[in-house]
Amino acid sequence: MKPLAIFLVILVIAALAGIGYLYFTSNITVSFVSVTATDPASQLDTFDQVKAAVENDTFVGTRYSSAPLTRAEDYLFYTWTVHLENQSFLPADTIEIQVTPMAGDALLIGDAALHSLSARDHTDLSATILTARDKHSVREAIVSWYVWGLPFSARITLGK
Repeated sequence: MKPLAIFLVILVIAALAGIGYLYFTSNITVSFVSVTATDPASQLDTFDQVKAAVENDTFVGTRYSSAPLTRAEDYLFYTWTVHLENQSFLPADTIEIQVTPMAGDALLIGDAALHSLSARDHTDLSATILTARDKHSVREAIVSWYVWGLPFSARITLGK
């Protein structure tokens, strides 16, 4: 009986060490890829849909300002793309990007898709904001995800 107990204790310690190794080596690398500026006047349908959603309180995303949207010529859409690389043996779930606003930013368009990243895989994700025309494209963002239900995040500078 005593050898069995010793074997089971060694087995539990090995399992805990394996789980600890998986947890502490779970790493997702986040890197900036590109930024695209688009004139809302060239995408008037999209701008009108966003404006109508804001006015009807059906907008999906993050409002940075309570001021009503004006003309399309007053704004720009900035779309940032980031590359995520999962270097661990564990999948990452519920990945999202939150752009830190600066003065003049109106809103962050929401992404209804649920993003996940398989073990040892990579993908690109995008975030789009509507901002005043005279604002630059450099922002900070927080990319967050869950591994086994535990939250992780990375801060990244977009647009540099």
